[in-house]
Amino acid sequence: MDGDHFLHLTDLGREVAEDTYEKHLFFTEILVAAGVDPVTAERDACRIEHVVSKETFERLKATRKLSGKAVISSDEP
Repeated sequence: MDGDHFLHLTDLGREVAEDTYEKHLFFTEILVAAGVDPVTAERDACRIEHVVSKETFERLKATRKLSGKAVISSDEP
């Protein structure tokens, strides 16, 4: 932090911050969609984003992406 209270990040620091923010948005959205109060969802997402493993997060994102796609059967008229 400089004298004007601006935070300067290294490239690695920026990457970590961006990854954490992505998790925060993801979990907030999922929790709100599940019916959690938005204030509680924000608070819980702040906790989850720091402890979830990279593997779990990537699998959850992939599952969500797949569940959002419409599946069209070749048997449909």
